[in-house]
Amino acid sequence: MSNTDAMNRDLKSGFVFGFIEKYSNLIVQFAVTMVLARFLTPSEFGVVATVMVIIFFFNLLGEMGLGPAIIYHKELTAEEIRGLFLICFVLGIALYFIFSAGAFIAVDFFNNDIYFGVMPLIGAMILFSVISIVPETLLRREKRFSAVAIITLISALVSGAIACVMAYRGYGVYALVWKSIIHTGMRFFLVCVYAGWRNLIGKIAMTGFKTVLGFSTYQFMFNFLNYFSRNSDKILISKFIGEAAVGLYDMAYRLMMLPIQNIAGIATAALQPVYSTFGQVEVAKSYNGLVNKIFFLGLFVAIYILLFSDKIIYVLYGPGWEQSAVILQCLTPFLIFQIVLATTGGIWQTLGQTRSLFYCGVFSSVTSVSAIAIGVYLGNLYLVALLLSIASILNFVQCFWLLHIRNENFRMEVLLKGMPAIVLLSMLVLAVMFCATYLVPSPFGFMANKTLSSICDLVVFGSVQLLVALVIGKVLKNDSAIFFTRILQKPLRKMKLISG
Repeated sequence: MSNTDAMNRDLKSGFVFGFIEKYSNLIVQFAVTMVLARFLTPSEFGVVATVMVIIFFFNLLGEMGLGPAIIYHKELTAEEIRGLFLICFVLGIALYFIFSAGAFIAVDFFNNDIYFGVMPLIGAMILFSVISIVPETLLRREKRFSAVAIITLISALVSGAIACVMAYRGYGVYALVWKSIIHTGMRFFLVCVYAGWRNLIGKIAMTGFKTVLGFSTYQFMFNFLNYFSRNSDKILISKFIGEAAVGLYDMAYRLMMLPIQNIAGIATAALQPVYSTFGQVEVAKSYNGLVNKIFFLGLFVAIYILLFSDKIIYVLYGPGWEQSAVILQCLTPFLIFQIVLATTGGIWQTLGQTRSLFYCGVFSSVTSVSAIAIGVYLGNLYLVALLLSIASILNFVQCFWLLHIRNENFRMEVLLKGMPAIVLLSMLVLAVMFCATYLVPSPFGFMANKTLSSICDLVVFGSVQLLVALVIGKVLKNDSAIFFTRILQKPLRKMKLISG
């Protein structure tokens, strides 16, 4: 088997189990959110969304860029791995107590006593997340993607079920709090079981931290900047516009981030573990095809959201969240470019160029925070979303340009070669679907139940859009569309055999 075949085989395995991991979790989270949104208010969601911003910051401090560094430095010994695990354990405990003590600051800053009860509880997430870093990284380094998928699904199911019961029984915001605690706690226990306790507890050596320091420092600084550019919107909106506003915004933003985190996350989770064992020429060739396929997916999902955001929001969250639908539409350009941009971290890590990744983070932070600040200053949630979309386009161009000038095998004209054809295909799909949705009446308008009719519309029009995209793509001989056509042909053939 050639190196290219071996790389493609490993990538396929990573993508398949990554798909199972991300989308099984996505389905569970959708179902749980649909239930919780009917029992909880936007303000209650806003409180937890605000606290989660702070949680992510503390997780960032605890992670220190160790995950990608452990994958990159394959020379680390078992003793050094255990030493890194011990460092994470001690740091996790320290960060938990610091976070809990910060409840007094949060109460004064947001002028809400609820943070006294929420923060000492939900802070357990920090401890569990930080001490999960080393065992979960070991699983990914060994390409045990199936184990990570199983762990994710079990944690999501158990925590989601408990949260729904608590919300039904009137626990309010604490249903969301315990959902997060149980999810991270179960994930920690299971990754340790799968990774093997003997790989984590035993004789230690502290020299591993020095080995990973150079790589992890720039990775940490990138994560640090990325944190502020991704979360400053919620802090500023909560402070200057209100918690109800951040609840509406966050529900739309999280929904938009689901395809970014899941579609791009499937690729990113597999990229560094697989690409790190192959040469730059082979990696560049493989990544070129991957970029175009993800760009095609991004545009497809963006068109669907743009046309059906009102129905999506109504089905998922029920009445009272209409403003989130408009915010969701304003974020569609953000989705298109961010979904491709999200894969570049794995490439920089594979190349060992985390300094360049940090430079991308600096540029992204400046543009994104500026966009958020302008929108919040003008007091307009829709403008915040639109300006974030513009910032994502600028970040996309800057990152790929830097990749272009730093690596001769990653030329911009090669990596982005197929994008104009995909844009043309998407414009045609958008035109056809616009006519289908706005000129043709809904076939399910007769239904008295609005939720059921909206679900039927989403399924039918989504299927029509998929068919239209694949047919037009085949006519235009678009490589990305043909690739997905071949994927769908396999299950269809099996269904025919079974029915026959």
